[in-house]
Amino acid sequence: MSLNTDFSTAIVICIITGLLFILVGWLIWRKKKLKLIAGYDEKQYKGDKNKLARVMGIYSITLGIIIIIFPFLMEYLGDWSSWILIGIIAVSYTHLRAHETLMNLVCRLLLEK
Repeated sequence: MSLNTDFSTAIVICIITGLLFILVGWLIWRKKKLKLIAGYDEKQYKGDKNKLARVMGIYSITLGIIIIIFPFLMEYLGDWSSWILIGIIAVSYTHLRAHETLMNLVCRLLLEK
């Protein structure tokens, strides 16, 4: 395969994957399909479900957009794009976890044991 074919394949894969993330984010945020969130248990979750749906939905949509843009970013920036993407994901995940309440955090720690 030529480099151009590999790049085209990467673009198609990233677009499909990104669109799936955007769809899941929309379903979580707008349609309140919280069961799409990994580890979500309606019986144990005591927080604001609308806020959880909004935050997780926006996170998934943002990640989908980044995945779609990623191959173009790699082509333009080269190796730096990987570090930029890792930084964006790390900061957004940390920000997402910062919104957890103490009750959610205690439940998560108990479940992880």
